[in-house]
Amino acid sequence: MSKRVWNPPVTPSNGDTTTAWRSVGEKEGTESFRNLLDKEFPQGDSLNEEEQKVSRRNFTKLMGASSALAGIGLVSCRRPETYIVPYKKAPEWIIPGTPLYYASTRPSATGAVPLVITTYEGRPTKLEPNHDHPDASGTCAQTQASVLDLYSPSRSRKILKGGKEATKSELKSSLQSLDLAKTALVFGNDDSPTRNRLAKGLASKGATLISYEATSGEPLAFGVSQIVDFEKASRILSLDCDFLGTDPTGNPKAFSKKRQGGNENYDQDHDVDAEKMNRLYQVETQFSLTGGMADHRLRVAPSRVEAVAGAIASALGVGSYNPGDKEKAALFPGAENAVAEFDSWVKECAADLKNAGASALILAGSRQSKGVKQIAAAMNAKLGSTAVRAVQTDLGQYGSLADLTATLESGAIENVIFLTPSNPVFDADGFAEVLGKAKASVHWGLRTDATAWACDWHVPAAHYLESWGDARTQTGVISLIQPMILPLYGGLSELDLLHLLGGGDLPQGEFFPAMGEVKTTLAETTGKADDEAWRNALTNGFVEGTSYKTGELSAVPPEIKLPPLPSPNSLEVVFATDDSLLDGRFIDNAWLQEAPDPVTKITWDNAAQISPVTAKALGIYDKVIALEPKTPLMRIGTEVKVSKRYETGEGEGNHSPMIDLTVNGREIRVPVLIAYGHADNAITLPVGYGQAADDGRSGAVKYDKSKPVVGLVGLNTGFNAFELRTIGTPYFASGGVVQTTDEKYPVALTQEHNSMYGRALAREVSTNKLEGKGDFANQMKNVKKQGMDSHAPDNISLYKPEGSETWSKTELAQKTHLADEIHQWGMAIDLNTCTGCNACLVACQAENNIPVVGKTQVAMGREMHWIRMDRYFASQEHPVEHGHVNHSKENPEWVTQNPESIPQPVACVQCEMAPCETVCPVNATVHTEEGINSMAYNRCIGTRYCANNCPYKARRFNFFDYNKRNPLIKGNLYKGPFGEKQVGQTPSKQRNPNVTVRMRGVMEKCTYCVQRLESAKIKQKQQQKVNKYAAGKKSHEVAVDRVEVLRVKTDSVKVACQDACASNAISFGNLLDNTSKVVRAKGNVLDSVKIIQGRKYEEIQGSDRNYDLLQYVNTRPRTSYLARVKNPNEKMPDAKFLGQATINIH
Repeated sequence: MSKRVWNPPVTPSNGDTTTAWRSVGEKEGTESFRNLLDKEFPQGDSLNEEEQKVSRRNFTKLMGASSALAGIGLVSCRRPETYIVPYKKAPEWIIPGTPLYYASTRPSATGAVPLVITTYEGRPTKLEPNHDHPDASGTCAQTQASVLDLYSPSRSRKILKGGKEATKSELKSSLQSLDLAKTALVFGNDDSPTRNRLAKGLASKGATLISYEATSGEPLAFGVSQIVDFEKASRILSLDCDFLGTDPTGNPKAFSKKRQGGNENYDQDHDVDAEKMNRLYQVETQFSLTGGMADHRLRVAPSRVEAVAGAIASALGVGSYNPGDKEKAALFPGAENAVAEFDSWVKECAADLKNAGASALILAGSRQSKGVKQIAAAMNAKLGSTAVRAVQTDLGQYGSLADLTATLESGAIENVIFLTPSNPVFDADGFAEVLGKAKASVHWGLRTDATAWACDWHVPAAHYLESWGDARTQTGVISLIQPMILPLYGGLSELDLLHLLGGGDLPQGEFFPAMGEVKTTLAETTGKADDEAWRNALTNGFVEGTSYKTGELSAVPPEIKLPPLPSPNSLEVVFATDDSLLDGRFIDNAWLQEAPDPVTKITWDNAAQISPVTAKALGIYDKVIALEPKTPLMRIGTEVKVSKRYETGEGEGNHSPMIDLTVNGREIRVPVLIAYGHADNAITLPVGYGQAADDGRSGAVKYDKSKPVVGLVGLNTGFNAFELRTIGTPYFASGGVVQTTDEKYPVALTQEHNSMYGRALAREVSTNKLEGKGDFANQMKNVKKQGMDSHAPDNISLYKPEGSETWSKTELAQKTHLADEIHQWGMAIDLNTCTGCNACLVACQAENNIPVVGKTQVAMGREMHWIRMDRYFASQEHPVEHGHVNHSKENPEWVTQNPESIPQPVACVQCEMAPCETVCPVNATVHTEEGINSMAYNRCIGTRYCANNCPYKARRFNFFDYNKRNPLIKGNLYKGPFGEKQVGQTPSKQRNPNVTVRMRGVMEKCTYCVQRLESAKIKQKQQQKVNKYAAGKKSHEVAVDRVEVLRVKTDSVKVACQDACASNAISFGNLLDNTSKVVRAKGNVLDSVKIIQGRKYEEIQGSDRNYDLLQYVNTRPRTSYLARVKNPNEKMPDAKFLGQATINIH
C-alpha cells in the first residue's frame, strides 16, 4: 500500500517574519531534514532489496536455517514449565490483581517529594504525587524513574570488605569498634529529622558531621536556607537559577498558577488576566527550563551574572556597582548601541521590580558564587519581599568536604563513613588521594561506584522504597518514608547504620530499628507517642504543623571582582548539572539515560554546548553542517574521520565533531553541539557521565571488570566533565581553549525524529500590543488563525450529520453519532505552563511498560516513548513595520541570536477521523465507543501502514523484542532466539500488570491510559451497587444503567502524564461532563457533544487559546493545545521582539 502524501498549503512568499526550528538541520534547511519530514522510519525504509543488509528473501533463508539449527541443537522449543506459588498464608488486605496504595516520600537534597506508591502483590510499580500533602505538586523525571533503581540489575548485593564478601556480624563488630572521636560521617544535603537526631547523638560522642553533594553550590550563610512562595511573587528575577529544572525552588504549581493569572482551572470569565500574571526575568548562560519560560532572557557568560546582578542592585539602591562600557558591550553582543541597550535593560528591569515591591522576588542559582547570593538577598530585603523567607536548618551544624580533607590530611580524622548519594572519589578533585590517608573507610550506597571500591568496606543500601525514615520538604513539613517491600538484597538503610554506630542491633526478623527511631522522633516532635498519631502520620504521609520557622533574609552585597572578559581564545567553561543524571547518581537508570535532554535532545551521552556565533569563530559550525547526512549512505561537505572504536555497525545515525577542550591545565576530548540561545564565548559541559568505558575513549574512566563501577546501562555513556573541574573552580572556569579535531562521534539525537509538516505547531501570543496584530484580546481571538490555519480553507466532512439533509453547520443533527453517551474522553495541554521537563514522558514509560531500546536504536529513530517532547526555537529575522514584514531589513544580532523556546509534548491525539484506522488491513487500530483510537495488539501484523498515514507521527513500532532481548548488549537484538534474554530479570517486576507487554512486529501508541479509565468505570459501578445494597435494595434490584449513575465523577480519573505534571499543564476528562476542567479549557467541544449537553456552544466558557494541531488536515483530534502567553515589560529594549514566536508565521 502506498504512503498517503500530505499536501500542506503553500507558504506565502513574503508573509513570515519569524523563523521557528527544532535543530540545526531544520534552521539551515539541509536535505537530510527535508527527507525526514516524509519518513516515519528513518533507517532503511528507502533501501531496496539489494541495498538492505537483510532483505526479505535473505530473512526467510536465515529463519529457515535458524529453525533447523534449533531443531538439531535444542531439546525443545517449548517454554519451560513453572508453577504458580501461592501464598502460604495470604495477607487479608491483598487481593491478587488489585493494587494497594501507600503514602511515602522520596528524600532529596532539594526537598523531599511526597508520594503515593502503587503496589501489586508487594511490588512497587508506580509513583504518584501525594495530593493531600501541604506541599503537594507533581513529580520530576528523577522521581518517576527512581522506582526503576529499586529493580536495577546493577544494584549492590553483598557487603564487601577489601573487595571480598563479608558478613553483617563482621560489619557490626568493625563499625562499633571505631573511635567516634576520630570518625567523620559524610551525609547528603537532604534534611531528615531522625537522621539529624541520631547524628547529633554520635556528634556528642565526638563524631564529626560532614555534608556533601557534588552540585549543591555554596550556601548563602552558615546553615541558612530559604523558602520561596511563588503565589506571592508577581515579578521574578532569576540570576542563573533554574528553579523549574535542576535548581528546584518553591512549588512549580504555585508558579504556574500565577502564570495563568489566577485562572488555572479555566473557570473565570477571562482566560489569562495579564494584570494578575507574573513576569519572569532570566539571566543565564545556556538555555534552561526556566529560561524557556522567561518573558525576558539575557544570555551572559557565567562570571558575568554577578555583573548584571550588581548593576540591577545598584539601580535599586543596593550598592553602587556600575560595569564599564566594555563590560556592557560584551553583555549585549551584536547590538548597534550595546551600552545603551544594557543600561535600558537594567533600568527597566529594576523599575519593574521596584514597582512590584513586596511581591518582587530575586533568586540566585546554586552554582553561582556566594557574592551573587548575597546580592540577591540584599535586593529582596531592600524590596521587602514577602515571597522569600530565611530558615535555619540542621545542616548548618555540618562541615564541608574541604573541612574533611583538612582533617584527614592533619590526622585529626582517621575513619570516614560515606552516607551521601554523591560519589566524591569520582566527582571531587583529588579526593581519592586524600581518602587513602584514612585508616578505615566505609561506603554505603545502592551500587559499587568509585568511592565504594576506594573504601575498605562497602555496605549495600536499602532503596527508599525498602526503608523506614523521614524527610523534610522545602517548607520543612516532616514526611514519612515507609517500606513497600523488604530489602531485595538485604540492604541496610541510613538509619540502620546510624543505629548500629550508636550501639544498637541490625534489623532481624520483625525487628526494624529504623522504624523505632522514626517513631521516637515523631513523639519528640509532636508530643504524641500513641499509636493513633503514628497511624495517622503513616496514612497521611506527613506530620501536620511541622514546617520550618522562618525569619528575615538579609545580606550585605560584597565588592564585585570579575575575571577578564571571555573570548573565543579564552572561553568560560560551565560544569552544569545534567537534567537527567544530575551529578551522575542516575548513571545506571535506563529511563533517564534514554529520556532526551529537554534542550539539546541528546540521549545516552553528554556533549559540549556552544553558541552558533562562537562555533563559527572556532570553525566548528561548518563541521556540524558537514555531518548532516545527504542520503542514508552519503554525506556532504568537509570529510571528517570516523573513529572505529565508536562505530556500532547497527545503523546510521547522527554524528557530532569532536573537540579537545583544555581548561585548568587539563584536557578532554568531547563531542560538541550547537546550542541556540547559549552565551557567546562560553561552553557548557554537563557532569556525571563517563564513569566507565571500555571502548578506548579518552574522556572517561577506564572500565575495570574486576571492580565494576557501573552496570550495562552506564557503561560507555558520555564523557567525564569532572576531570576538568578543580576545587577552586567547581562550577565554571576561565581560560578554556578549544581545538578542533578530524574525529567524529555518534550521538543519539531525537530533535529531528518524527518531525511534522506544518508551521506554528506550538503557538504563542503576547500581553503587549503588537504591530499589525492588535492588543492581547485580539491576539487571543486569532490563535486559531496562526500558521497554516490562517490561509487553509475550512474542511467539510464527507458525511452529512445523521438526520440532516445538508452539510450546514447551523442545522442541528436529530441523532448523535456518538456510540457512548456516558463518557467521551478528551485532553488539553496548556503550553503556557508546560516546561518540557520530561516528567510526563518518564511517567508514561513507567505506567505503560514502554521498553528501553538503547543508544543505537534511538540513533536510528526507533525510540519507543509514547510522548514526544518537541522543542522549538523561534526568532524574528526581519522587523514588522506598519503591519507588514520589511524583508529589506534584518533585526539586530542580539535579537536573532537570543531565540525564544517553546516545548510541546505530542502523543497520539486520538483523532475522531483517524487516518490510521482507514488503512489498517486487520482492524488492529479501531475507534472505541468513548472516542479513543485504540490498539488491539494481538491483531496487529506490523504492516506499519498506520504509522505511514499518521500526520502527527505519534506511533511507535517494535522492530525487535525489546522487552525480551537485552538491547544494551551490542548486536544482541539481531541474534534472534540466540540472543541474551532479559525475561525474569528484576526490572520486569516493575511492570504494570494491567498493561500488555508488546513484542516484536507490533505497533503501539498512547491509549489515554485506558486501563485507568476502565478501572474507574468499574469502581463507579461497584460503588453504586454498594450504595443500593446499603439502602436495603435486593440483589435483583441493583441494576446500574442510568447515565448519571454510571458516569465517573468529575475529573476523578487522572492519566499518568497528567498526574505527574508539576506545572498543572495537562487537563483530562469527560467531554460530556459540563463541569469538567477539560471542557472549560477546550471551549470548542465537538458538535455531537454540544447536542448531548443540550446547550449552545456560546454557553460553554472556554479558552480562546485552544487550538487543534494540524487542524487543516481535519482529523478532529481529541487532544488540543492552549497557546503560550508571554508577558513582556513593554518598556524593555527587547519587548517588541518578544511573544511573537509564532504569531507572524503564516
